[in-house]
Amino acid sequence: MDLNRLATVEHHEAGAECQLHDPQTGKPDDGVIIIQGVDSKAWRNAQKKQRKESKDSEEIDLFDHEYLYPIIAACITGWRNLKKGKEEFEYNQENALWLCENSPTLVTQLFSFVINRENFTGD
Repeated sequence: MDLNRLATVEHHEAGAECQLHDPQTGKPDDGVIIIQGVDSKAWRNAQKKQRKESKDSEEIDLFDHEYLYPIIAACITGWRNLKKGKEEFEYNQENALWLCENSPTLVTQLFSFVINRENFTGD
């Protein structure tokens, strides 16, 4: 086996563009989020942080919005065509965290995208 097929971190670090879908219609929208994959250092570090913060919880639900949104937000590296009202919504980590905290449907879309490794490796 070609080791280049196994070495995926570089592809996940580079990130990929996720075209957003309207949560009400399910149709593709013009919004795009650039996000790193599950093999990226950002994903692994954010996941470790969440586990550490949740260590005293009796039960950790890895798919719970409150657990997942900070991990997803930490992996967002940019976006295009996102507006808040009529104003462009500027990308920064604070806004990424706010967006993920306040949009469970977006977190679900991004999580589905991120766990599909083919979105990052092109296979």
